[in-house]
Amino acid sequence: MYNCGLLLLSTALHKQTISPLLLHAAKVVGNKLLLSIPVVSNSFSYWKNAVFLCYNAATEVCPSLDVNLVLPQQVRGNCSFDFDVVITNNENVDWALEQARSLHPAYDKKVIYANLGLDLPNTPSVFHVEDDHTLVGERYTDVCLGGTFDRLHNGHKILLSVGALLARNRLLAGVTTDSMLKNKHLAPLILSVGSRCAGVRSFLSTIGFPVSKLEVTELRDAFGPPAYRPEYRCIVASAESVPNCNKLNELRRANGLDRLDIERIDLVTDSCPRSTPVPVELDESKLSSSTNRFHLLGSLLRPVNLMADKANRNPDAPYVIGLAGPSGAGKSALARRLAQLSKRVHVIDCDRLGHEAYRPGTACHKALIDHFGLNTIASPEPPHPIDRSRLGKLVFSDAARLQELNAIVWPEIERLVVEKLEQLHPNTADLKRDPATRPIVILDAAVLLPAGWDKICHEVWIAVLPRQEAQRRICERANLDPDSANERLLRQATAVAEATGGLDWWDVGQIDTGLGPLGRAHVVLSTQWEPECSQLQVCKAFRALENRLSSIR
Repeated sequence: MYNCGLLLLSTALHKQTISPLLLHAAKVVGNKLLLSIPVVSNSFSYWKNAVFLCYNAATEVCPSLDVNLVLPQQVRGNCSFDFDVVITNNENVDWALEQARSLHPAYDKKVIYANLGLDLPNTPSVFHVEDDHTLVGERYTDVCLGGTFDRLHNGHKILLSVGALLARNRLLAGVTTDSMLKNKHLAPLILSVGSRCAGVRSFLSTIGFPVSKLEVTELRDAFGPPAYRPEYRCIVASAESVPNCNKLNELRRANGLDRLDIERIDLVTDSCPRSTPVPVELDESKLSSSTNRFHLLGSLLRPVNLMADKANRNPDAPYVIGLAGPSGAGKSALARRLAQLSKRVHVIDCDRLGHEAYRPGTACHKALIDHFGLNTIASPEPPHPIDRSRLGKLVFSDAARLQELNAIVWPEIERLVVEKLEQLHPNTADLKRDPATRPIVILDAAVLLPAGWDKICHEVWIAVLPRQEAQRRICERANLDPDSANERLLRQATAVAEATGGLDWWDVGQIDTGLGPLGRAHVVLSTQWEPECSQLQVCKAFRALENRLSSIR
């Protein structure tokens, strides 16, 4: 299997011919595939249709392969490309090498002849598209486009490619900033704006668009620089974005600027069969970053923490998963679902351990009485149980007092956790015979990250939920008014942000930066939708977990 390949398209471009070629290439190339079309036309109409045909076919037959259609030489100039293998359905190897060396002058590696026995259909190909006599790179001097561009998919590639084909002097690509995206589906899973900008640059570089002609800017409002810069003549937009383009033109007119021509891009149909059912609001017929984020739920997002075995001083100790999330996110329900999947799963409820730590007669109880005063936080009647209501009123109105409480209680809860983990140690002989006997412990802990307990966990799993839904659930479950529920969520958000670099449960731009709770997460789950959806996520995550555990030994 080659890492990067070049597929030379030497026949007329029909879906009936390109799809089998893409399927063949996907069996040979594992990561990135460049497509190159012989120079037969420099018309914009031809290349726009070629872009649509290639990326739509790739979406249908090889959606997991990173397919990239190289721009015509008139746009890309003499830039060179790198690839490990050449694939063609032209049996003339000399021709294939000549084409390959026009892109990679030093290429001297393998040429694979894809003899698929394809008969050309009688229908006209994209090569025979009615031409408007506009050449690529000649229609407009300056072109703009914009979007979220989260984890580039083939719809994004069409948008960016058409922009590259239109622009003679400059292409402006606006990328929406993190602060504008909090209302998107599964917003905390959106990549940071820095990564998304880099993705746009990387793709355009991959297809040969000159860096000198590209400007990537962060959008902090709905319109960006085209609202006030007169040089732009055209905006490339998906069909669903056209209304916003019309508003932009109204703003330009108010600013005394000419209207932008709108180059409309049809949406790419997501024709792949669903391996996992998708919630109704995410079940779109088009390619969608929101749907792609949904499919990340239950997947491993980063390497596990093998140092946890050293922290536990025993590689045969239970495999610990810290489960965290804001109030209302459904952590306990997820923990129960996991426990129902296997007898090897054990749940440690850290909130219950907190109650144990407060019990009269414990060292923690004595420390609390000594620090805060018996008359302040405890019942006057022996054995002087802690009055949690009075204690809560004291510490939740004073951040310093809350820190003092946590400094006493959190270490004691951690001690109790370690004690329970030691009780669950498997018999070493049994474990060597069958690694599947190693216990899995779910540490259900709202304060997992602020308390630093993730250091004893092999993995951190985070439950996410929109803030409004979390508030609604808290009000319903705890019989609180909305202001009180929001106050609770704010306290938790502040604590987790302070512990993880400044981002809370709902901020965008965590997953790839290491900041925020999702920056520490190995797996993300959500109970936002129907119970069946939660169950499917849990089953997916647990199957993958069992596979990881079986490969550790």
